Amino acid sequence: MRARFDHLVVAVDDLDEAAARWTTAGLPAVRGGAHPVGTVNALVRGPGPAYVELIAAGSADSNPWLDRVRSARGPISWAIAVDDVDDARAALVGAGFTPGEVREGSRTTPDGEVVAWRMCDVGPGPYDGSLPFLIEWTSPMGPGPADGPVLRWFELAPPDPDRLADLLLALGFEGRRFWPRRSFKTAGGVGITVHPLAEAAEQDPDQPVAAVVLALAGGELTRHRLDGVVVTTHPDRRRFAASALQPSRGSGSARERADAWVRAVVEAGLATVEDVDVEWAEGVAVEVTGAIRLHGPAGTQPVTVVRGVHPLDRHVVVVIGVGDPVEVIERQPAIGGAPVAEQVDRIDDAFVLALSGGVYAVRGRRRSVTRHPDGMASDGRFADGEAEQWLEQAATGRRTDGVTAGEPWL
Repeated sequence: MRARFDHLVVAVDDLDEAAARWTTAGLPAVRGGAHPVGTVNALVRGPGPAYVELIAAGSADSNPWLDRVRSARGPISWAIAVDDVDDARAALVGAGFTPGEVREGSRTTPDGEVVAWRMCDVGPGPYDGSLPFLIEWTSPMGPGPADGPVLRWFELAPPDPDRLADLLLALGFEGRRFWPRRSFKTAGGVGITVHPLAEAAEQDPDQPVAAVVLALAGGELTRHRLDGVVVTTHPDRRRFAASALQPSRGSGSARERADAWVRAVVEAGLATVEDVDVEWAEGVAVEVTGAIRLHGPAGTQPVTVVRGVHPLDRHVVVVIGVGDPVEVIERQPAIGGAPVAEQVDRIDDAFVLALSGGVYAVRGRRRSVTRHPDGMASDGRFADGEAEQWLEQAATGRRTDGVTAGEPWL
């Protein structure tokens, strides 16, 4: 069974006013339409399937959904998307839950299009504050704006975190290795962290604390509190031109993802490929079983994709590096280890960084600094700020010894 985080529902008093707040914070909220029960919404979303839904009463009528939205403010529920809601409901019944019956749902967009789904409440009523509801999209929305916010992580503190963890595990969510009943990652790429309610100091136990992390195509790291939701934003790989080459997402392993990137770069006419023997810039604990090298436009650093085996646990690994000798950008198990979605994200980041050029690494005697998509790492003893100075000096040409740098491929 495939299941993923779908959307967070946030009840607001005035929909236009709330949409303006989110938009002013750099998170455009666009009218999504009206539901038959009388509620209206605005959506904060981008090209990914997950989103934030701002919802308000759009009618003076009375029914369970309108009354729940009218009486609440802030995050009131959230949805888990499944391929087959009947199968998912049966799995929850088998795990000791008592979900409601499956019913039809729909929304008419401002353009007159009808978006439809089948859904099932897991808690005792609509928009339950302790458990999510299930949704199976039968006529789903198309993707949001390509430069819109991508929801990457969701955190909440429900009244019974263990019960919620049981629900997620019953639906097939993967518990992370070091916190398996509190943190989950799914194939859709959205992580979920479940906090004990005790960490939600001074909060109404019927109103779960919620936080989301949204990735943007540009900008800086920010933190807001919007309608009861703690919202953190950060720029993602879309800020690099090389992200335009990113292959469509599939369910493959890290190795298959690396292969997909190689095909994308070659098919774009940017690279030639050759089999190579690998020389590492620094010792790497990998028994190499094969390696290919992408040679790009003049001035760029070659990109090397290495397949190998870890000498101790014998796990198959894939390594992405630049230059010759090879500076390692990313190393991931080809199977096993971290959840596959997380491995694929790291392979994507590695290729975007490799193809974007700039300074990749600076090496000195027993010390080194390497750049990552969202920061840097250093090895050896550095004074405060010295590692950053090495990268800055290399970027401006004031430091040339031990520098691996190149031009952008695009």
